[in-house]
Amino acid sequence: MMRLYLRVGNTDPKEHPIFSEKWVETLPDRLLTYSQDDPDFGQLRAWEEGGWYRNKTIYDFTTLMKDCYETGADYVVMIEDDTLAVNGWFPSALQALDTVHEKAARQGQEWIYLRLFYVDGLLGWNSEEWPQYLAWFFILWALLTGTMVVFKTRVFTTQLRRFPTSAIWLASSLLIPGAILLFFVSGRQTMWPIAPEVHEMNKYRCCSQGLVFPRAMVPRFLEQTDLTTDWLVDMMVETIADSQGWTRWAVVPPLLQHIGVTSSKGYGFDSSAKTIWNFRFEEYGQ
Repeated sequence: MMRLYLRVGNTDPKEHPIFSEKWVETLPDRLLTYSQDDPDFGQLRAWEEGGWYRNKTIYDFTTLMKDCYETGADYVVMIEDDTLAVNGWFPSALQALDTVHEKAARQGQEWIYLRLFYVDGLLGWNSEEWPQYLAWFFILWALLTGTMVVFKTRVFTTQLRRFPTSAIWLASSLLIPGAILLFFVSGRQTMWPIAPEVHEMNKYRCCSQGLVFPRAMVPRFLEQTDLTTDWLVDMMVETIADSQGWTRWAVVPPLLQHIGVTSSKGYGFDSSAKTIWNFRFEEYGQ
């Protein structure tokens, strides 16, 4: 059985734009709001009024996770409100979870979540891997140049050997580097896209729009959380996962799409909110 808990993060729930909508009263199994009776209400209001969004969002995230865990559910799915789900996302997510369990068991891994959304722009030609890209560039350049030289001197007929050496060096110095450069400029997800499947995604992942946590990992994860101002929610999850050696998985293409163009964080985050997007999601419309 699936239960839906809806958390309204504002200390004054009436300030949230959806709070007055009729579906908020009828759709969720529980509508969670803050009240002045909450022991942390004063601190929550201070964070909200002072712009301490990192503390506030981490508090919202962890307390909602605790409430969901207490239902006894096998999985806790944390989905933010500025998302759009593909038709049939729920059975697809369950199928993906079966795949994760199978792969993780085969590899002897502990995993912390299945990601339903990721930003594919972060899976490009990452600067941290430039030595590897440079090495492959020189290997490919040397291989193609060497092949042309061998064919001219050893394989071609006598007539073809008259082909000017300058043409080979022109191709080697301009055409081959230009073609390789065009390959990189076209983008990794264009030239070398991730195959549709469930994949490990332990690096270059963002953000926290849709994460599925297995029940067994929730208490262990919550033990590691705190209200530090040094991280956002997704940074907190990833830092803890890295420290514990927990694997992370993602559905490709993602089952959710981020559709928000403004950020509740404010403070300049609206410009970055517009870039949180996944083009692979559009494949479901084909």
